[in-house]
Amino acid sequence: MPPHRALDESLERINLEINSLLDGVDKAVYDRDAHSFNFMGKAVRSRFTLLLGDTLELPRARSERICAAAELVHTASLLHDDCVDRAALRRGLPSLNEAMGVNTAILVGDLVVSFAFDYAARISPSAPGSLVNAVRRMTEGALLEENARYRTLPAAEAERILRLKTGELFRWCALTACHEAGAPALYGVCGTIGAETGVIFQIIDDVLDFEGETGVTGKETLKDITEGRLTLPVTLALNDKTAAGKIERELELIKSGVGGDLAPALRVAAIVKEGGFASAARKLAAEKTRTLEKEMTLLPDRAAAGVFSDFVNTLSIRTR
Repeated sequence: MPPHRALDESLERINLEINSLLDGVDKAVYDRDAHSFNFMGKAVRSRFTLLLGDTLELPRARSERICAAAELVHTASLLHDDCVDRAALRRGLPSLNEAMGVNTAILVGDLVVSFAFDYAARISPSAPGSLVNAVRRMTEGALLEENARYRTLPAAEAERILRLKTGELFRWCALTACHEAGAPALYGVCGTIGAETGVIFQIIDDVLDFEGETGVTGKETLKDITEGRLTLPVTLALNDKTAAGKIERELELIKSGVGGDLAPALRVAAIVKEGGFASAARKLAAEKTRTLEKEMTLLPDRAAAGVFSDFVNTLSIRTR
């Protein structure tokens, strides 16, 4: 069977499993038919886990259980993030908070994450506890980001937020796959691959907030900057003497709400792109991908490791 077909079949099984969980909810509690919401999206965490599992010679059925738990946690975090950001669009559809209200979206997020912990128990006795720890660190990253709104951070602190907010769930997937494969000698290798892949993915996601188009990315562009969340491309600009003053003036306008339009955010985006700061962030993601080459050579199945390495590289250069 061609590798892409096997991957697609695994993703379809994961999607069906997640949907079956949601379909089982009492409609008086949450009627998912009342608002269409994509609970899988691009399934990047699942693709990552399936391909890494292949390199560890982990049977697909066991990798798929890890994927389902991770996708549930990720979706719950998006439901909550959209409430915090007042986002109107998610995965190409109206966000749940936009369609059904913030209260419902928060509570559905709580419901979905409870499914994740319950599902993790099907993986191994230790999986629920380790997933709780990962979610706690994800939340710490989100809180650090919230506390840093409109503030200039050192690039290292911005990267720390990425590592917590996004890298931790990738890391949990990688470590759980390693545990399930019975390869404790590779814990360090898999943990590094997971954390760094998460950071790589998030860096490019943040770049696309400036470069992408709403119809392509499936979410509102410039949402981070209008909410005062200074992602890595902006952080790099703010740490540049030439660009810092210009951006700080625009941030004051955004924070004060003067004008009530996107003009200041658009000017920040122009500075970030024209000043080469979006490109600099992309370069950092590419460098991180190259640093993982050593870890990739230590994965047992060499053919599968090549496919997995290509996937991680694709994440670092994506345009959507």
